[in-house]
Amino acid sequence: MKKILQLLLLIPFAAITIFIIILIAGQFGVFTFIGEDYDTSPPTGQLHVNGSEIIMEQGNVNWEVKDGEFVKKRVEDIKAFAQKEKIDIPSGEDIGFSYLANGTVLEKEITAQLWNKSKKESISIEDNTLHLPSRKGTFILEINLVAEQGTVQYISTITFN
Repeated sequence: MKKILQLLLLIPFAAITIFIIILIAGQFGVFTFIGEDYDTSPPTGQLHVNGSEIIMEQGNVNWEVKDGEFVKKRVEDIKAFAQKEKIDIPSGEDIGFSYLANGTVLEKEITAQLWNKSKKESISIEDNTLHLPSRKGTFILEINLVAEQGTVQYISTITFN
């Protein structure tokens, strides 16, 4: 009887010890618990133009997907790369920009620029709305997302009609 009582007293101690070991191992990435397996790939950027959503091409990317694991992409020729996607927009139109992130994007900053030949011009962006100039022509639109996880550059060729 005494041995049975001693064994019964060891069960809670063993259970607590195992629980603590699992928690510590989980902190070091040994286990992933339910709901903690996030897709932390670089976010997809999209423009909102006249009720349509247009996915932008990702240019240069340096994004941490897991501790010490990065997605890196380098575009050598931005102008040639931008030709993959061409978007027509009425001149002077304000358009929306958003990103779709499956994981969490923290402490973000979004900047936008228009390229005309090799000259860059900053574009005002407020509340995820780009305020575009009212002149006509073809430009490269560059939007940069900077977050705790890294940076993603979105690039498209746009034509103002």
